[in-house]
Amino acid sequence: MGEMLSTKVSTEIAAREGVDPLQLDEPLYDVIDIGALERLVETAGGRQESELEVEFTYYGYDVVVDGSGAVTVTGGPSAAGDAAGESADQPATGR
Repeated sequence: MGEMLSTKVSTEIAAREGVDPLQLDEPLYDVIDIGALERLVETAGGRQESELEVEFTYYGYDVVVDGSGAVTVTGGPSAAGDAAGESADQPATGR
């Protein structure tokens, strides 16, 4: 199955956060039972067309793992602010 799922998820999130996976201060296993998740994917047999889809939130991102073990990360802590315009984290001065 190649890379461990936990590694895949941590690496994805860390890349988006611009940090090293080891610097993530919320362990993935606090959020989801990674062992159970890996067993689910193994049971699905790594098939793309399997119905399996596990979704959870980690670090404010939406993470979806499918039966093939593919990890999709969407959203993020800033996604909510984006709708209100890009200036969400700039101080509102000079208005």
